[in-house]
Amino acid sequence: DGKVDAQPLYVSKLSVAGAVHDVVFAATEHDSVYAFDADTGTALWHVSLLPAGEALSDTHGCSQVTPEIGITSTPVIERGAGTHGTIFVVAMSKDASSNYHQRLHALDLTTGAEILGGPTEIVATFPAAAGGTTTFSPGQYEDRAALLLSNGTIYTSWTSHCDIAPYAGWIIAYSESTLARTGVLNVAPNSGAGPAIWMSGGGPAADA
Repeated sequence: DGKVDAQPLYVSKLSVAGAVHDVVFAATEHDSVYAFDADTGTALWHVSLLPAGEALSDTHGCSQVTPEIGITSTPVIERGAGTHGTIFVVAMSKDASSNYHQRLHALDLTTGAEILGGPTEIVATFPAAAGGTTTFSPGQYEDRAALLLSNGTIYTSWTSHCDIAPYAGWIIAYSESTLARTGVLNVAPNSGAGPAIWMSGGGPAADA
């Protein structure tokens, strides 16, 4: 139901509706997440992360993600999280007042049901020069780099639409157990025009 820019993910020997499957998960720019049986191609479940009354993001006049922007970054899976395992996904949308939203979702791996009280709205501020503050503006960014899960923390990384100012290089972290924001870094809070974090769609790396 839309382009797949995020990398598909694979989980072996997952029990879904009482049967064991090898499962491929796919997320689309139409804000959908699918679970498919990897051997037969049968759809096991499908959920839309687009809230009622909202639409997919437009392209912002930028050709890098077209014709709509929904889920761009590769999700991350933690088999030990929640009752059956969890897939974490960031989805973008626009409401009826033309306000943009970026939201972090936690979905049950076997049903796609929203868990942990999610989704959580991605918001952040960070100190700037001379006592000022920079504020994360969800419409100015896309979550291009894959999500990173390390030591119980989910890291989201943000880039611009075709270097359209103003933008900066945000990394915003969340607890995998509560979806509460746990950390914010803006690597260029005083520039107004980057650098941003692209990673060619790959995820940030972390040591022990």
